[in-house]
Amino acid sequence: MTAPFTVELDPTPGRRQGEEQFLLHRGGETQRVVLHDYATVYDVPGLYEEVVQRQLECASPATVADAAVEAGAELGLEPGALRAFDLGAGNGVVGEELRARGVTVVVGADGIPEARDAAHRDRPGLYAHYLVGERLESAEVARLVGEERLNALVAAGAVGEGHVPVDALDELWSAFPASSVLALTLKDAPDDHDVSDVEAMIDARSDTRIVVRRTFRHRLSMAGHELHYLVLAAVKS
Repeated sequence: MTAPFTVELDPTPGRRQGEEQFLLHRGGETQRVVLHDYATVYDVPGLYEEVVQRQLECASPATVADAAVEAGAELGLEPGALRAFDLGAGNGVVGEELRARGVTVVVGADGIPEARDAAHRDRPGLYAHYLVGERLESAEVARLVGEERLNALVAAGAVGEGHVPVDALDELWSAFPASSVLALTLKDAPDDHDVSDVEAMIDARSDTRIVVRRTFRHRLSMAGHELHYLVLAAVKS
């Protein structure tokens, strides 16, 4: 079945990731869309997958899911024993990758309601709970962690500058019990501090140690350049 839209990427060089744009053709009209205008992107079923996953070849969802499973193995946990909180869940691409590996996906969270609505539309039943908010209520997270026996906190590209602050991540991680897994992908660029800030957060905790740390190709830029991120996973003792 042909998608009810076509997309043209704008390869203008020198744009930051948050500035990239594309042309969306549908219904006889053309709309210029900023890639990080997620409310607009999620409003069109299949658009995020077409642009980010297919055309830009984004590997972060699969990579962070693999890292979560790898970290779980460090604790002697099979994938089916992991119960995940998907932070920055969007419309469920990461959650779907986790579930494909046998992880039980329980909670999704994102900063905008359009992400929640798209997740329920595109992947009904994937999340038992979906929280919305730029900064989540720690008491609500702690309640869900306890009631749902959550032991994996996963975030693909959702932590750092312009996203979930590192101190908020630390607060969320504090709600998780011993023998839990933290898996993240982080922008790894000279002009950003995401990696160093998260590693400093982990180093400051006596209960957490890093078990996975490697660079990978996150995706292509619209100008055709490779964008590299770091995948990092840790376990709580």
